Amino acid sequence: MGVAELRKELLDYINQADERFLKMVYAMSKEYKKPDIVGYNVDGSPVAKEDLVKRVTSASKRVKSGDFVSQEDVEKEIEDW
Repeated sequence: MGVAELRKELLDYINQADERFLKMVYAMSKEYKKPDIVGYNVDGSPVAKEDLVKRVTSASKRVKSGDFVSQEDVEKEIEDW
């Protein structure tokens, strides 16, 4: 069954459906549209895949441009505390 046939058949179901079926399809549709959650921040807020990719890309650009703190600098800072 092709996409066009699936759409037609689903529209037929929806047009004849009772409230329970419509609520189930609606709930499933809302879940399908949610972003992919790939992790959580320390505060418990979710991290979407799209946001993680942006953060990684940004961090990679900073490292390539030399905008980072080395392990040695961090260790010196800790010693000077």
